[in-house]
Amino acid sequence: MEGKFCIQGEDEMSEALETQKVDITEFANMVGFPVELIKKELFIDEANQEDFTMADLRTAMMKYLDKTMLDK
Repeated sequence: MEGKFCIQGEDEMSEALETQKVDITEFANMVGFPVELIKKELFIDEANQEDFTMADLRTAMMKYLDKTMLDK
């Protein structure tokens, strides 16, 4: 029973992290890339937004990696 509570807590934590907002300016400062480059390369359709969820960021990064790997 104890393990079940742990798993439920981990699921809730994971879900909370996925829906947590990421400020694009803070992210740019953290990774060392200009904000406009990140918006252009990762968020072509949503370039006017200033924050995204972790899930949005993860999805955009995977699309970018897939695209750049297929281009070569």
